[in-house]
Amino acid sequence: MLAETGNSIGAIQIAGTAEPAQLPFFVAACDYTLIGEEFFAASAYLSGDPDQLGSLQGQDLGKFVVGTLLVWGSLCATLAVLIGWPFPEIVDYLRNTVLK
Repeated sequence: MLAETGNSIGAIQIAGTAEPAQLPFFVAACDYTLIGEEFFAASAYLSGDPDQLGSLQGQDLGKFVVGTLLVWGSLCATLAVLIGWPFPEIVDYLRNTVLK
């Protein structure tokens, strides 16, 4: 209701939510909308709390590591199919040594 009132008087508004059900209303009624994790990142940035900023950096590092592993795994699987690279042997090696 506040977003709609602000929109009706022409106020510049920034809204943020982690609830997907609220997003359409904020997008329609506000000038800027923070979606999902942007909402938490903005609050950590504005507060300047070292614990929250460190948590964000840790999450970003984790996303980078997972993304890198996904790209590397996809490349290995593609090479295994295209040129017969010994991908199954590598998977067996990792399963027997790392996951034990």
